[in-house]
Amino acid sequence: MLYEFDLSESEVKAFAEQHQKGRVLFRGKWINVPDIEEIEIRETPYNSNTYKSINALLPVGDIIFRDDYNLQTEAKVVTRQLFKSEPKKFIEKSARQLISSRNVFIVHGHDVQPVKELKKMLIEFGLNPIVLHEQPSGSRTIIEKLEKYSDVGYAFVILTPDDLALPDTLPIIRPLTPELPFKHRARQNVVLEFGYFMGLLGRDRVCCLHKGNVELPSDMYGIVYIPFEKSLEECRDMIVKNLRDARYKI
Repeated sequence: MLYEFDLSESEVKAFAEQHQKGRVLFRGKWINVPDIEEIEIRETPYNSNTYKSINALLPVGDIIFRDDYNLQTEAKVVTRQLFKSEPKKFIEKSARQLISSRNVFIVHGHDVQPVKELKKMLIEFGLNPIVLHEQPSGSRTIIEKLEKYSDVGYAFVILTPDDLALPDTLPIIRPLTPELPFKHRARQNVVLEFGYFMGLLGRDRVCCLHKGNVELPSDMYGIVYIPFEKSLEECRDMIVKNLRDARYKI
């Protein structure tokens, strides 16, 4: 049993929206909906500090809220107001099963050569590569288009040195000159989509292919990182290995 007290209305609604999509973030950890047996949300007129004798070891329906006058306050059940339909069913990650979806998403920046190479590989493996800009927009925004075409079982993120950026800290402010220690970075939209697929699929279903000395995003641990210099053919065997580890039949 897991509990969270004193959530704001916006936090509860965000929790419900994630649940409808098939995953929820609870206390900093992504949880698959099939792992959740039951959810109950109760609304009280005051926060938990107002009450005493809250025993969080009890089932949620048996938790008693008593105020300073030892009067029991009714905790209104509002679960049905938030969860109005069945959540989206995600692909089961069991090691005993092969992945049913053959769609594999490719996130990329300005360098299109590795995209072409990866698409060719995936097609050879019997998979269906999905590249966002190749899909019809239908008057959708970029994020709406991303959501529509992200029904995949795996994602490759190609980080290439498309942008230049100054270090986070410089000893003094001075005019921009070629001598400044610029860092090579991927496009910011690529980093955003990187995080999107981490949350959507889980870290074990995202692989980062990074070219040369491009800066790697911070706080993205537990991801498979595969370096290459000029061509993805250099790491073909590693790509195959990671797809097989993810239970793809190649």
